[in-house]
Amino acid sequence: MIQFSLNGQTVQVTDIDPNMTILRYLRTVSMHSATKEGCAGGDCGACSILVAEEAQQGQLRFQAINACIALLGSLDGKTIFTVEALKVGDHLHPVQQAMVDYHGAQCGFCTPGIVASLAALYHNKGGAQATDEEIHEALSGNLCRCTGYRPIIDAAKAMNAYPAPSQDSPASSTGVVQFDPCAPNSLEQAAVSQAGKHLFIPETEGQLSQLLKDYPDATLWAGGTDLGLELTQQFKRFDVIISLHKLASLTKVTETDDDISFGAMVTYSDAEAHLAKQFPAFAQLIQRIAARQIRNLGTLGGNVANASPIGDTPPVFLALNARVELASINGKREVALDDFFKGYKVTDLQKGEYLRQIIVPKLTAQQSLHVFKVSKRKEDDISAVLAGVRIEHDGSNITDARIAFGGMAATPLRAVNTEKDLMGKPFELSSFEHAAEHIQNDYSPMKDVRATAEYRLNVASNLIIKTGLEIFEPESLTQGGHA
Repeated sequence: MIQFSLNGQTVQVTDIDPNMTILRYLRTVSMHSATKEGCAGGDCGACSILVAEEAQQGQLRFQAINACIALLGSLDGKTIFTVEALKVGDHLHPVQQAMVDYHGAQCGFCTPGIVASLAALYHNKGGAQATDEEIHEALSGNLCRCTGYRPIIDAAKAMNAYPAPSQDSPASSTGVVQFDPCAPNSLEQAAVSQAGKHLFIPETEGQLSQLLKDYPDATLWAGGTDLGLELTQQFKRFDVIISLHKLASLTKVTETDDDISFGAMVTYSDAEAHLAKQFPAFAQLIQRIAARQIRNLGTLGGNVANASPIGDTPPVFLALNARVELASINGKREVALDDFFKGYKVTDLQKGEYLRQIIVPKLTAQQSLHVFKVSKRKEDDISAVLAGVRIEHDGSNITDARIAFGGMAATPLRAVNTEKDLMGKPFELSSFEHAAEHIQNDYSPMKDVRATAEYRLNVASNLIIKTGLEIFEPESLTQGGHA
């Protein structure tokens, strides 16, 4: 059985397809059909709903997520709201009323998702005025071809001027006292099975290790932002799924004097503040990964374990000389990220193992990190080329260089020849200009819908030069160092 709170009511689910998404449940089982299906890929935002969790002083923290690619089982123990919960009687929520008054809704198909995204912003701001940047960020994952966004943004700017939501609303800012968030099921872990397919939801790493021993070929579901596409785009059905969302130990960020470690289930959104403190260039990249709804679901561990050649974070982790901690019922082991990627979508994970955390050395005073993402759109797009570069110097010479690219090979891969050319060279722009010529000796990229091989080589070479420009002539760059 799994249980969760939906619009203030506790729901218990037993006999249901373990592969069911939240959106399919809402539209075909619970009949909350205001939430729409558009792209079924996490791009358009029509399916956006609110996930709430208790924060400080009994308040709720709201996050918008894409219900179309999120697994229903990942809701166990959580609280969600759809747009139906925002209105109380004839009283619209401030976001809804502002959307009406400022003509922010036309065809109405995308409107529920837009309202959900803006409601998350409204409640997290405590009703205070949101900045233009915050509004644009909140709406970055919601497409609307009717309005051109101007009236929607006008509504977002005006929403805090309306009376606060009724306290009878399950989704009011004090909604935590309006219903009881789901209690743990029992000492027995949550699970559902149907037609020979199974979903397990461990609450401890011991339970996870035992499940992986019993089901070594099980599919581990972290954020599911990539696996969800296999359900909705490829119509795949997994035989055994293990959802990791209740493993609190995998959501921790810990620091020592030398390292910062991210649990595998730390989401992009929750990682941002930590990265901004330690690696500002990395934090800027996170803001360009998909949209907020995806960043609220997607995890750092999932992005690394997925081993995609176009994953955004692995090249940066490679440049930072990160290592991963792998665990199983037999214990734990650390592997340098250099040795983790074995081939296209193949890693060093053995049967029964899971990625527990990513351990990242902090930068020293002599080191700097430079990150560049090249894509057709600045935001919410897949990389054609992504570069992570860490440079170390003694003031006169380059003493160490670690350079990694995504989109250039079957795996995220370091540019070892380019690195060697930089080592020991004068710490000046000309050294980077010369080293850029070696990129062609490091990669033989493929051609695909995003870029030709020649384009990728030219871009990668230019990004080495751009690293030098960011260090020595930052005023010549117009986009903060990001392509």
